[in-house]
Amino acid sequence: MATSWQSACEDCRQGYGGSLKVNNHFDFMIAGQGLAGCLLARRLRQDGASCVLVGKSIPKAATPVAAGIMNPITGKRLAKSWRTEPYLAEAKNFYRVMGKEWGETLLHEGHILRFPRNEKEIALFRKRKADPLYNPFLGAESPPCHWTAKGWTDKFGSYEIRGVSWVDLEKVASTIRREFQEQNIFREEYLEHKDLEMADDGIVWKDLHATCIVFCEGAKVLENPWFQFLPFGPSRGETLDLQGTKETTDFILQSRYWLLATEDGSLRAGSTYDHDGLEAGATSMGQQEILDGLAGFLSNDFSVIAQRCGIRPSTRDRLPVMGRHPKHPQIALFNGFGSKGATWAPSLAKHFASHLIERNELDQEVDLLRFNEGKPR
Repeated sequence: MATSWQSACEDCRQGYGGSLKVNNHFDFMIAGQGLAGCLLARRLRQDGASCVLVGKSIPKAATPVAAGIMNPITGKRLAKSWRTEPYLAEAKNFYRVMGKEWGETLLHEGHILRFPRNEKEIALFRKRKADPLYNPFLGAESPPCHWTAKGWTDKFGSYEIRGVSWVDLEKVASTIRREFQEQNIFREEYLEHKDLEMADDGIVWKDLHATCIVFCEGAKVLENPWFQFLPFGPSRGETLDLQGTKETTDFILQSRYWLLATEDGSLRAGSTYDHDGLEAGATSMGQQEILDGLAGFLSNDFSVIAQRCGIRPSTRDRLPVMGRHPKHPQIALFNGFGSKGATWAPSLAKHFASHLIERNELDQEVDLLRFNEGKPR
């Protein structure tokens, strides 16, 4: 027996009544061509749904700026990221398999060498390392001045964070976009909310009709009229492309800021967090902040090749948000990945696709219905 969304698809394949003439019908229209939208669109197609991807890169989009670092232990509290064990393992496997399929090396694995800024952080590291839940992700500790010969300032010593990986997210997204383009199911156009027309059996945009539209538009969700009740807390981040002495390719150097050496010899550094100046682009203040941060543990002289700026689409509770609109089931959302998109998106795209197609229950921790009038329940 056909499901309700499948029945709706059959009913409108001949077009949509009224002034609009619809030439193409799909089960799902994905609005947004960043990492989240591309992974969800690809998963929906793998699970048997017809899908069209719509979007165009916008200023301060997150995916082209993100370094794609998947780090299990983050922040001043050295806290494990949400669902680190299952999601990190699945993400690594996902990028390995995708890389083999494309003949590319997408996943790079190593560790972080972290230089603490005070004795308090070293004490916290030792406490965490003694915890069986944290021990697998924390490696060797080195004494102060261990790395002096390399020109690295390690006044309080250093320690390793293991299980770290990094992925070129823009390469992942652009390759998926190319796959969709080759099949004529990618529209590289801006989708404006005002241009959408709602129907009982779906939604219409230009000549496209879909039973459900899923917004995967990153920080542009702040302009989305259907999801104003959700408490988003985006942050603007800046990163630098640098030229200087190539340090290594198998680990990341980090104190307050990180330095990543890529296989082609280029260097990436970042990143800033600004919750207030969302309208600003790349700033001289942001550049200097990163360079000063690197100077705190590196003696190298770097020249700036490029500066990038993007807005992380975070939520107030720092967890992703997804689901159908409570009053308009033909409208859905897949968003809020913040700085964890590389790790979370593969698992959650699979989970959300299952919910959209099979109506399987949505995880309450990420369900947008966890919010009521913009406040957590």
